[in-house]
Amino acid sequence: MTFEQRDHCPSCNGTSFTELHRTSYNAPGLQSFLIAYYSAVPQGRHQEVLDGGTFSVVECTGCGLIFQHMLPSDAILAELYGNWLGRNDPLAPSKPPMPLDYYTYLAQEVMQLIAFLQKRHGRERRLRFLDYGMGWGNWAVMAQAFGVEVFGVETSPVKGAHAQSRGIKVLSVEELSNYSFDFISMEQVVEHLSFPRQTVLAMKNVLASGGIIKISVPDGSDMKSLLRSWTWDGAIAHKDKIMAVHPLEHLNCFTPASLQKFAEGCELKPISLPLGLIYAYSTDWSSPRAIAQNLLRPVKRFVLHKGCYGLFERK
Repeated sequence: MTFEQRDHCPSCNGTSFTELHRTSYNAPGLQSFLIAYYSAVPQGRHQEVLDGGTFSVVECTGCGLIFQHMLPSDAILAELYGNWLGRNDPLAPSKPPMPLDYYTYLAQEVMQLIAFLQKRHGRERRLRFLDYGMGWGNWAVMAQAFGVEVFGVETSPVKGAHAQSRGIKVLSVEELSNYSFDFISMEQVVEHLSFPRQTVLAMKNVLASGGIIKISVPDGSDMKSLLRSWTWDGAIAHKDKIMAVHPLEHLNCFTPASLQKFAEGCELKPISLPLGLIYAYSTDWSSPRAIAQNLLRPVKRFVLHKGCYGLFERK
């Protein structure tokens, strides 16, 4: 199993980078982090798979995207997503239900999008949504409950089969060209992709006239300053800090600015939902925390344009 160096920025195709961090996967500190994080993996398997590899993080001097310079091979990614991940997935159907605010957030986002799109297109036809990288299908099932025709793409056969058992139409990537969609959700997906620009361009090609793509990724705004002093010794206690560029998984690390440049390079332009519409379809006012989130999150996203949640349409 090997790593391949990315010689071109996966966002703008540039070739000039500044290295922010470099650590061998054989280094004891990084090994300890991975062993603790992927705790269900048999002893010695981490080193066997990653031996000789380097965790290198660079920043593109052209567009500002931060990304892992050394790309895990398809064999490593198959091992990672097929065997290492998912054993302790809190969203798995075998686990207890998530807190109620998880489901209310899904419901209100779906309602806001439907209301906005119905104002664009009317109510004469049923809207068609695609959840690309849908996981267990929770968001897709929520959208379906509100009368949307929902499709999903999922690389995990287990998750895809579960979503299909819940009534979601599961498509392969090759089948997408036979359809068009009013809304495409790419929630926590683009940061995982080896070639994110090609994937988003493919999604744009199956977007219906007046359709919207959502791209939501971890916010890596603090990553440059963090990496200057980052050490892997005892890093598992601070795993959330490094999450936006997590080794092996989060191959691309965005800031609000680099996400906008990425979308522009895909010939997409940002759009904003009206605050009045968002507030009208916000459902959870059960606590001071929920009230604050309902009031402030839309302002952050669509007025101040902060964070790495974006809605886009074709230019």
